[in-house]
Amino acid sequence: MNSLRERLGKIIHDAASFNEACHLTVKTLSKNVSHFDWVGIYLVKDKELVLTEWNGPEATEHTRIPIGQGICGLAARRGETVIVDDVNADSRYLACFPHTRAEIVVPIFKDARVIGEIDIDSDKQAAFTNEDRMLLEEVATLLAERWG
Repeated sequence: MNSLRERLGKIIHDAASFNEACHLTVKTLSKNVSHFDWVGIYLVKDKELVLTEWNGPEATEHTRIPIGQGICGLAARRGETVIVDDVNADSRYLACFPHTRAEIVVPIFKDARVIGEIDIDSDKQAAFTNEDRMLLEEVATLLAERWG
């Protein structure tokens, strides 16, 4: 994961814009981490999360999520990473795909407020490790540095 961390750092730093950094981030994470089956970045607009970039086998119907709704909305409202090992056992989960078993959502902060988040689904139950969490939180910090 260290080489991936370094590669993502360079990709984000060298991107021409924040939007390009987001696009390349979701593409790189999807391609390089086998249990990241769907990767998206949502940005906060008004009181909603709006899907900005994604990479995966299919689009989600949840392109706009109110803050506080679902796992994504919970992470944005609390301002903390949320990991769900079994989405079928969590009533807060907004079902996107029938094959999804686990989800991790990592907020992106700028000036101590949530400006967006990284949302990742896995088809494997309890897929996300502490190493995944640390990588994604670092990526979120790097993306925040490119914001605005």
